[in-house]
Amino acid sequence: PLKPYGLTDTSYTKTAVMNKGAETAMYMNELEKRGLYDRRNPTGPLPTSLRPKLNEELKREGIDPRALDKVFYSFSGNQEELTSEQLENAFRGSDFLDYYSFIELIGKNEIVWPSY
Repeated sequence: PLKPYGLTDTSYTKTAVMNKGAETAMYMNELEKRGLYDRRNPTGPLPTSLRPKLNEELKREGIDPRALDKVFYSFSGNQEELTSEQLENAFRGSDFLDYYSFIELIGKNEIVWPSY
């Protein structure tokens, strides 16, 4: 996820417009890194047709169990069990967590981005 520009309707629009290019670049780089696409080959498949293949590779990789544990323990208040009350507390009465609330819940120093 890329950082949003704020929490208003106008800023959400700006976030979508500004991040579209970055998301596309990340997608294209991921395809090339995995050998699924060569942008120098005009006869190759269209990048948009490769999303199912990339999704399959990502599914096979799975999610780091430490990341799952971190999110679970952040929601549960470092308990071994997650109750509906703890989940409501984590969501602070909202139906969803926005970017900022999620980072605050997890802890910004706990986020580690992969480097390739």
